[in-house]
Amino acid sequence: MGLVSGIKQTKELSLLCKEYFAEQFVDNSSSAIIAIDLNEKVIIFNQAAEDIMGIPADDVLGQPFTELLGKKTGTQDSILLNTLRTGKPYTHIEANIDTPIGVINVMAYTTLVIDSESNVIGSILSIRDITSQKQLEEKVIKAEKFSVIGELAAGIAHEVRNPLTSVKGFLQLLDKKFCSDNQIHRYIDIMLNEIQRINHIISEFLLLARPAVPIKRPINIHEVLNEILLLSEGELLLRNIEFEQKYESECPVITADAEQIKQVFLNLVTNAIAAMPERGRLTVSSVYDKTEGVIRLFFTDTGEGIDPTRLESIFDPFFTTKEDGTGLGLTVSYRIIENHGGKIEVVSKQGEGSTFIVSLPVAVTVMTGSSLRQTAGR
Repeated sequence: MGLVSGIKQTKELSLLCKEYFAEQFVDNSSSAIIAIDLNEKVIIFNQAAEDIMGIPADDVLGQPFTELLGKKTGTQDSILLNTLRTGKPYTHIEANIDTPIGVINVMAYTTLVIDSESNVIGSILSIRDITSQKQLEEKVIKAEKFSVIGELAAGIAHEVRNPLTSVKGFLQLLDKKFCSDNQIHRYIDIMLNEIQRINHIISEFLLLARPAVPIKRPINIHEVLNEILLLSEGELLLRNIEFEQKYESECPVITADAEQIKQVFLNLVTNAIAAMPERGRLTVSSVYDKTEGVIRLFFTDTGEGIDPTRLESIFDPFFTTKEDGTGLGLTVSYRIIENHGGKIEVVSKQGEGSTFIVSLPVAVTVMTGSSLRQTAGR
């Protein structure tokens, strides 16, 4: 009897250990774990589920899962009930969830819970946040796309530029044979201007193919911004566009190629002006994020906004909403900021306007021996 009792105690202890480890695993898992019983009531709702769903566990535990469905809808919710009702588990189901910190990408899995007598007693839903993974995949795809298009652009650009130079030269010689009020002279002027426009597009092609290595020096980002805004002042007045600057007073220097950064800022300001054909407001502001070690620059317009279906393609090569646009300006700007270790994003709402956000790492002063050296942050 003593041996039987000992074996029984050992089994009970083992079962308690399994229950303890299972409970610890569920509570501390980075994946959201939600379980329901045969009555479709929520019996497990761990901390990660609270964080992802934005709902306290106390509000859902013991409640029908359908009530949670009323608060959060989507593929990841309904598959849990389907698993319990049909016995079919789901794996690798991708979905999007609205959370208190924004929309996140998730991977969802479900499984049945079966007791020791092979009876179904419930089902479990596991939700893993894969937002970072998806962002990395998109970045790799975008980089590959830029590489392929860049190589193609370089070949085409050289093939086009060579004969174009000859055409331009002969047109200039021909132009000298006609006086300024001659109709043919005016036609030649139009052709020369169009050739100049083609050359500009070719230059952007080449920059897309082989972006110039930035010559980084410590710069005051506000001074660079002011130069661009001074250049754009006439166009702003012409379009009746109000202008506002909101600069952070304690912004440190950044290490960057001033000319390349000017190109980005000019592109963003020009796009903002184009989005407001009949009056509006352009606000340029800066914020120093000490936690991440970056300066964020916001270019906000009150224009037409961008169609949500086009928002994901905004930085793709040759994508444009302008009749006379090349679709390369934002692509080149993206490459320049990326080469500076920063990032460029856009937030837009149709009918209200758009905000382009440029994040650039600050310059960090480090000690090397007896000298000081400045490097890019992060």
